[in-house]
Order: sequence, then structure tokens, then C-alpha cells
Amino acid sequence: MKKGFVLACIAAFILLFEDLNHLIVILVVSDLEAGQAWSKAFRGTSIQSILFVGGFRLIPFISLGSCAIYSNLLTHMKGKVSLWVGFVVATSIVFIGYWGITEPLYTDAHASSTSALGYIGVPIAAAVYSMAACAFTYLIFWLVEVISKRK
Repeated sequence: MKKGFVLACIAAFILLFEDLNHLIVILVVSDLEAGQAWSKAFRGTSIQSILFVGGFRLIPFISLGSCAIYSNLLTHMKGKVSLWVGFVVATSIVFIGYWGITEPLYTDAHASSTSALGYIGVPIAAAVYSMAACAFTYLIFWLVEVISKRK
């Protein structure tokens, strides 16, 4: 189970690549064809940008993967559910956050001059919220377990 969770974290890290998000946004909100959208989405891609932004995008997935590998959370149901809830929260926040950063670039909406800072802030927020979701889910399962044993 640990291997599957870690592979899911790696897959999410790769699929949440910011230029892939650009491509999805362009295909959804603009009327460009796939070839034009591809060239527009990946025009500014460089090794430096991939490493810099990718380093921040790693934060929530490294923390979740570390919890999965170095703890016994995946050996019981409440741990499995709490880690997967954290994974879904982290993935959702990163995708929605990157969408919010990218969408104004391809619509008539006003893009903030500091919106690129979101590429740093969104993964940090995703890590915080995913860990909170993990802890809250685990606590709820623990409380249900304690209350059910009293009866």
C-alpha cells in the first residue's frame, strides 16, 4: 500500500506541472486549436523554471509521502483514509490554485502583477491544509472508534 500511495504522489506531482495546467486552461477557456495551445502553453518552459517551481510543488507530496513511508498510518483503515483525504486535498488545492493563477492570462480578467508568487504559496498552503485534513480525518475516525467502544 505504501508503494501505491507514493506512486500516486509522484503521479500527482508530474501531472500538476504548471505548464500542463496552462495547456488545460488554454484548451478550456480559449478557442485555440490543440497545436496552438501546446505551443502557447510551453513557450516559456525552461529547466530553471521546472526546477524552481517543481521544488515548491514537491512540498505537499514529500510531506504526505514521508508520512506514508515512515509511519504506520497505511496499516490501518483510519490512517489510510486520512492520508488519502490529505492527498485529495493537496492535489485539489494545487490544481485549483494553479488554475486561478493561470486563467486570467487567457481571458479578459485582470492578471495581478504578483500572481506568479502563487506558484510558491499554493503548494505551501496545500501542504498545510492537507496535513490539517489528515489530522482532522484521523481525529474523527479515532473519536468514532472511542465512542463506538463505549456502547
